[in-house]
Amino acid sequence: MKHRQAVVLWSCCALLLALMAATTTPAPGADNRTEEMVTAAEIGVIEEVGSFLDAGMDPNARNESGWTALMQASMNGHTDIVKLLISRGADVGIKGDAGWQSLMLAAQFGHLEIVRILIRQRADVNAVSRNGSTALMFAAGNGHFKVVQLLLKQSAVVDAKDYLDRTALLFAASEGHVRIVRALIDAGAKTRYRDQEENTPLILAVRGEHEGVVRVLTTGCADLETADAAGKTALQIAEERRLSRILKVLQNAPACE
Repeated sequence: MKHRQAVVLWSCCALLLALMAATTTPAPGADNRTEEMVTAAEIGVIEEVGSFLDAGMDPNARNESGWTALMQASMNGHTDIVKLLISRGADVGIKGDAGWQSLMLAAQFGHLEIVRILIRQRADVNAVSRNGSTALMFAAGNGHFKVVQLLLKQSAVVDAKDYLDRTALLFAASEGHVRIVRALIDAGAKTRYRDQEENTPLILAVRGEHEGVVRVLTTGCADLETADAAGKTALQIAEERRLSRILKVLQNAPACE
C-alpha cells in the first residue's frame, strides 16, 4: 500500500511539474522562425528567406547570437538576399553583439557588390565595432584591394585606430598587401605611426618578411630609428633574421630628415 501511495504521489508530482513547464516555457514560434530565417540567409536559400518575410517576419529580427539575416547574407556574399532584405526594410545600421555591422562583414570577406549596395543605402563607412575596428581595417587586413579603394573614395578615415591603436596601414603591412599599402599611403596614411606595442608599419613588414611592402614604405624616406617594445628597429630585426634582400633595401633607403 505504501509503495502504491508513493507511486501515485510521484506520478502526481511529475504531472504537476509537466504542467508548470508547459505554462512557463515560451511557446515555439517566433524565436525558432528567426533562427531559421537567419540560417537561410547564411546559406543562401533566398526562397526560404522570402517565405519568412511574406509571412510577416521582421527583417531586422536577431537570432540568439545577435545576428540578423542581413548580417549573415552580407558576410557570406549572398547579394540577391541582401537586396531582398533591404527592399523589405532591413536596417543596414544594426550592430551585432560585437558591434559589427553588415558593411564591416561584407568588407572583411571582400564582397565588393554588397559593399556598394550597403553604401548606397547609407551605411556608415566609419562605423566602429566594440574593439574600434572599421570596415577599412577589415578590408585592408584581409587583402581586398577593390573594397579598400571604394571605401577610401567614400571618405573612410584612413588613420582610424582600434583598441590597440592599430590602423588599416598597420594591418595591411603586417599581412604583406603591397597594393593596399600603396593605396593607403596615397590616401594620406601615416607611415611613422606606432601602435600600443610600438610597432610601425615598417617593423611589421620586416617581421613578416614582406619585401614588397618594405620597398613601398621606404620610398621617400625610411623610418629606421624607431624601435618596437623589445627595443629593436626594423634594421636590427632584418639583421637578426638574416633577411638579406630586405636588409639591402633598408640600407639603401633614403633616410628621413
